[in-house]
Amino acid sequence: MISYIIRRLLLAIPVLIGVVTLVFLSLRLMPGDPALIMAGEAAPQEVVDRIRDQLGLDQPLIVQYGIYMGNLLRGDLGESVRTRRPVSREIGIRFPATMELAAASMAIAVVFGLLAGLISATRQYSLIDYGTMVGALMGISIPVFWFGLMAMWVFSVQLGWFPVGGRGTLRHLVLPAITLGAMSTGMIARMTRSSMLEVLRQDYVRTARAKGLGERVVHMKHALRNALIPVITLAGLQFGTLLGGSVLTETVFTWPGVGRLMVNSIMNRDYPVVQGAVLLIAVVFTAVNLLVDITYSMVDPRIRYD
Repeated sequence: MISYIIRRLLLAIPVLIGVVTLVFLSLRLMPGDPALIMAGEAAPQEVVDRIRDQLGLDQPLIVQYGIYMGNLLRGDLGESVRTRRPVSREIGIRFPATMELAAASMAIAVVFGLLAGLISATRQYSLIDYGTMVGALMGISIPVFWFGLMAMWVFSVQLGWFPVGGRGTLRHLVLPAITLGAMSTGMIARMTRSSMLEVLRQDYVRTARAKGLGERVVHMKHALRNALIPVITLAGLQFGTLLGGSVLTETVFTWPGVGRLMVNSIMNRDYPVVQGAVLLIAVVFTAVNLLVDITYSMVDPRIRYD
């Protein structure tokens, strides 16, 4: 297992380098001048040129890339163009909020997705099955921003149960977490149902029933555990997606996370902050995928990494 983890970590290095390179080139191909944004539209040209020289934007692209990669290897993500504070500090302030939102959304998705998929599979072609799958399809199909606005209008404006936005208490977390986790809940529910139906048709499940075991024991002890592998894969991918895809939810609910930071940084052409945020999300996504692979062997003892 240790050798497998080391190999995966080594393979992650070129992936992260590719992500950094792609983001670096994409941002510099975008229209707009960070020096002009910092100086202001009415600033004299010499002031803009001086800021551009301080930021190294007057250097050739390959030189800028070399300087950035050299600083990155030393653990220096650079300074924010807009605030002149270290990027690591800017992201460090926002990242706990994003992790809190993503973890809460993932918990909702896993609990309710597994429960809905299990109930639907064990009552195939019933009204419960149809109703559950319609709900899952709605969760997948409804745009996040619309769902968030409707939830805010009903539960915050009309009923007054939850705050409209911001972060601070558990009540602030409820609506953003449900909004962000709705799509993942639907996907996990559908995957659980499909995987459970496939497992329930296997011979060893028929054998367990022939031995006189109750349906609950057959479903929970024999079928569910073997059906979890694809569900774990999907959950791991969805967690990484929640980290990177929380931009709309954080914007709707004014949640002070990395997503809002990235939106503001892109609008202000704050290259270092955007690059640092994307790199952080890529690292977390890679780590989550590694944890998913390790979890496989815990759920199914037949899986071994040599």
